[in-house]
Amino acid sequence: MRQALLTLLLNVTSRMLLRSDRMNGIMEQMLSAFPFANGRLVIPSGKRRLSAVYVSAGDDTPAVVVCHGIGELVEYWGKVQGLLKEMGVSSLVFNYSGYGTSTGHLSTAHCEEDAIAACRELAGRGHRSIVLLGFSLGSGVAAAVASRVDIDGLVLCEGFSTLREAGTAMGFPRWVTRAVPDVWDTVHRVSALKMPVLVVHSDVDGLFPLSMAQRVAEACRPRGKLIVINGLSHNAPIFTPTEEYWQPISDWVKQRFSEVPAGRSPVAGD
Repeated sequence: MRQALLTLLLNVTSRMLLRSDRMNGIMEQMLSAFPFANGRLVIPSGKRRLSAVYVSAGDDTPAVVVCHGIGELVEYWGKVQGLLKEMGVSSLVFNYSGYGTSTGHLSTAHCEEDAIAACRELAGRGHRSIVLLGFSLGSGVAAAVASRVDIDGLVLCEGFSTLREAGTAMGFPRWVTRAVPDVWDTVHRVSALKMPVLVVHSDVDGLFPLSMAQRVAEACRPRGKLIVINGLSHNAPIFTPTEEYWQPISDWVKQRFSEVPAGRSPVAGD
């Protein structure tokens, strides 16, 4: 029952945010300006099929798999993928089950299975270094699967400390957040990881406060690094991506790449 309630809340919230973007014109703007139509692909995830976009920065380049936020589509990430390409980083962004043209329905289990499938897809493309990046809601997904995929690092952008605390920050009554399982406890998840973790957060994020990012970074102990960016709203890093935000991430990803022996290939299985 509690899991069913969480699934319902995720689906309702997702539909409301996407409907809002459709009504205010943001969705049409992002879809019409999307520059990587030739990079579209379909990824199998169990019996489901995920819509995704792969942008290559060239042979033997580091790569990131992006777990996007709850009210986003792969097309929203076109500008970021373009910027990462210019910085020498390949990227793959996928729609969770039930998003865009991805089949199936949204659930926490499906989100995690989908992220693993996306990592498997990117590993099969020959990148010897892969980093998993979670943005907003995707930070919970990425942290949850990081120990189950062959990656060299984890990046958490504008993320939350725990799913329950995220729900409270989003305006859900406390009785509602207590009624659902806290399946994405990022603080707990990262404390058990052995890989490097980069936490990036704006000091004026109006959705998830900086204190959440600080707790996540502290839980990583010596493996964690926190970068605080000044003056950006929660979704600004996607809608108006800047070098100030994404260059430090690119540099960190490249550092992981430089530490991987030439000729090494990540494991494609889950």
